[in-house]
Amino acid sequence: MHALETLVRLNAGRPHHPLYWHPRIAALRQSVNRLPVGDEYRERLRKALYQYADQIVERPYYKPHEGWDDLEALQQVALGDWFEESIRASLRQ
Repeated sequence: MHALETLVRLNAGRPHHPLYWHPRIAALRQSVNRLPVGDEYRERLRKALYQYADQIVERPYYKPHEGWDDLEALQQVALGDWFEESIRASLRQ
């Protein structure tokens, strides 16, 4: 069985996030998928994308050099979550 077939079978019947097809979320998902980064970081960005999707959609649009774009904001929250997770893990040891 090919990898794509496996993914299709695993995801069959699995509902998408309610904002999955929202234009901003779809564009951001494409940006994340094109980033030249490691798999772990990309997965953390994808997780954060859907965890914070409602907040991303509600964010105002900023002009260039006026504020963070959606990808920059997503990276900031994903890195913040990753940092907090690593601190909690180190405190448990």
